[in-house]
Amino acid sequence: MNILIVDDDTLITESFAIIVKRHTNHRVVGQCHNGQEAIAFVSKHACDLILMDIRMPAMDGISACARIKKSHPAIKIIMLTTFKDFKHIHQALHAGANGYLLKSDALEDQIHTIESVFSGQAIISEEALNAYTKRDAETLLTNRENDCMELIANGYSNKEIAGRLYIGEGTVRNTISVILDKLDLRDRTQIAIYYWQSKHES
Repeated sequence: MNILIVDDDTLITESFAIIVKRHTNHRVVGQCHNGQEAIAFVSKHACDLILMDIRMPAMDGISACARIKKSHPAIKIIMLTTFKDFKHIHQALHAGANGYLLKSDALEDQIHTIESVFSGQAIISEEALNAYTKRDAETLLTNRENDCMELIANGYSNKEIAGRLYIGEGTVRNTISVILDKLDLRDRTQIAIYYWQSKHES
């Protein structure tokens, strides 16, 4: 397996290159330092799996993940990060990431994630998964936002929502914008889908 490591911290790329060399039978074929470099690299070189940081200059890892997955869907991508909050994990999975690995994870867990994703499994770090499930306070919707989402899911217009929640239509529009931002969704249709999926899973 050919592995590309992408991180703006050279120490990280070098460290993971050593880990891959010492503990797997795979090859590190390149090291890039932002998303744009990664996109350029995979357009010219054979690559099976990418370890991708999230926060980088020029282009972040999640944007790069989405673009690489669109042009090279067979490449497996594992987000390699310190972020373990709901929003980043949700964005990464939405972009098509096959795995989510924390830089703080134990070495054996890091190797297990790399091998598992290469074999076709989708793996999220246990610590990150716990955070994703809990959806920390920063990303939780307020009572009004939850009420608004439920009404959207049930087909109510902004005017009808305003009447039911005793707020102005402008406040409804603002609330919808906040919901879209918190959940990384595009429109009210996705809000409705998200709501009913959440209800089904619970």
